[in-house]
Amino acid sequence: MNISEQIQLWNQVIVRVLDIRMKRIGRGDEIRDYVTPASMFIVAANERAELWADGDVWLSERFHLLHIGKGKRVTVQSDGLLDVYMILYKASLPASALQEFHMMMQTDNPFMENWGLSPSEPLALLEMLETMFENWQRGGGWDDGRPGSEKNGGKADGLRRLMAKGEFIRFAHAALQERTEHVCVPSLAEQVIRYTIRNYREMISVERLARQMNYTPQYISRKFKEQMGCSPLDYVIRLRMDLARKLLRDTAATVQEVAAYVGYPDTAYFNRMFKKQTGSTPVQYRKDNRYAGSKSAINWADLSLVASHPAMYHVVSNDNHYQQLSGGGNDMARLKRNLLATALLCLTMAASACGTSSQGSGGSNDAANNPAKQASNSAQVETEVPNGKKRTVTTVIGDVEVPERPQRVAAPAYLGTVLALGVQPVASETFLMKSPYLEGMLNGVTDVADSLEAMLTLEPDLIITQINKQETVDKYSKIAPTVAMPYNSFPSIQEEMRYFGDLLNKKDAAERWIADFESQAGKLRDAVQAALGKGETVSVMQEYDGTVFLFGPKSGRGGRIMYEILGANPPSAIPEHMLTESYYEFSLEMLPEYTGDYLILTTASTLEQLQADPIWGKLPAVRDGKVYLWNENQSWFRDPIAVKGQINSLADWILKSAKSTGTS
Repeated sequence: MNISEQIQLWNQVIVRVLDIRMKRIGRGDEIRDYVTPASMFIVAANERAELWADGDVWLSERFHLLHIGKGKRVTVQSDGLLDVYMILYKASLPASALQEFHMMMQTDNPFMENWGLSPSEPLALLEMLETMFENWQRGGGWDDGRPGSEKNGGKADGLRRLMAKGEFIRFAHAALQERTEHVCVPSLAEQVIRYTIRNYREMISVERLARQMNYTPQYISRKFKEQMGCSPLDYVIRLRMDLARKLLRDTAATVQEVAAYVGYPDTAYFNRMFKKQTGSTPVQYRKDNRYAGSKSAINWADLSLVASHPAMYHVVSNDNHYQQLSGGGNDMARLKRNLLATALLCLTMAASACGTSSQGSGGSNDAANNPAKQASNSAQVETEVPNGKKRTVTTVIGDVEVPERPQRVAAPAYLGTVLALGVQPVASETFLMKSPYLEGMLNGVTDVADSLEAMLTLEPDLIITQINKQETVDKYSKIAPTVAMPYNSFPSIQEEMRYFGDLLNKKDAAERWIADFESQAGKLRDAVQAALGKGETVSVMQEYDGTVFLFGPKSGRGGRIMYEILGANPPSAIPEHMLTESYYEFSLEMLPEYTGDYLILTTASTLEQLQADPIWGKLPAVRDGKVYLWNENQSWFRDPIAVKGQINSLADWILKSAKSTGTS
């Protein structure tokens, strides 16, 4: 999601500040593995710091601003006196908001995103933070969302919290302004760490890092050691051993499985490295520490991330050491999310997949990898494909190998398209399954919402999603080959059918559907063109909560049908750029200019209510009843089945409206 879309969502959501905290960290102190109970901003001030949010890391010199999503594990470490401000908040869309906004939140929620930057005006931000913190503390502190939750109560306290909320909006505006004006490129050390965390199971050499980041090996080694106090390869070893200790302690995986999972297919070499780092063999370590870390169970939400990590400034030997935050952060840090059955299954899958480490040129003597040993264990394992051969298809995030004849398709996106091709999927998600156009067609389709566990139990052999974030696709891909295609990826409904017809081995079904649809649409197009008077135009809009949105040929709400398929024209006063977007919000004062002779309007209002409205009632299309009213549940869907169900109704309305006014 780009920054302009994020700003759109900030303008739509209801924001509630939950808590504002400040913690001072001294030498040897830290915040470790704190699980965020809500979205939050963090500002670290005054000293060097290492800031972690799951697999992302930022290295701060003096001031740093972070945004962290809910449910992420945060660690903050410093070698000096560090002030850490934490602002916890919740952002939610009102139920009446455009479905596009709800889809944006579902597919790429910016309030769950991690990002960071060094502010250009840190003192101004600090002034806002201190004012917020003071007013929040004087106003009662933590807000759990329940009536009467303020600790001290009273009008004065409520006003102070309201003032803190106002300051938070100013702060969020300043943070987003910084993002729009400054391109934040991670430092070299940050890039190395992030690459290492995502690829630590493979063979990593300084030469490989140099090729990846377009620097010399000597420069990478020197700059990394300056900031981290160790070489990149020492860091890889510590990273692997941290995770190995946790797996040995908290799972029933064998030593061989653990070794393969953390990047050592040679178990004997892993044993030697483990003893060198910890002073004991893996077997002895497990015996001495079995379940010792159960209170900090492994987070299996993303197997590509490391459960813990080596500290830059201070290594805490006790993995259960948590720093108490004001406001009860300690309890959240102990949150357990380990679904054991799923975790062990995923562990087995991952260990099998990682049993072979990729080889890179250079770095043949790296102690972190022992390539000579790995080469002897790097035979490729043929993956059994239960449904036949595999082939490669193109998606928005690259080529993907999929079954040639998929049998168990999960469709958390493009459900109507899959059904139109005669394929009965095994899974989909709630919103798509509520489509009125699919009634009676969903026998055997399980609503998995966004649950990976529910998806896993259905054993799909292909997953179709509209989410193009690599992190999400990687999670789905651990279950089955995943095809990511955002909505509006296709220039026409015919191209959409051809793409998925090819993907699902249903090319003939796709061409039959296209031929039938084009025959139907061609007749309706001719009739509509004949009915519309010369120069008559059609507008497609939605109104809610005093705002109006315009829709063009890429959109649902009737936009695709009227403009792309039936050939109607929008009013000439509408700027071209507004029609190229999926939707466009505009001011009510432009409503008379942007409303055509005919209006297709998504609304909860009746015609009588609109005609009585002082603004809408003055529009000729509304006054004369040349308006087609429907609700969002009817108008949003634009899949092939929905379009077939909508096109007759919209064409019939145009024909009847034109006939009643004597246009035709």
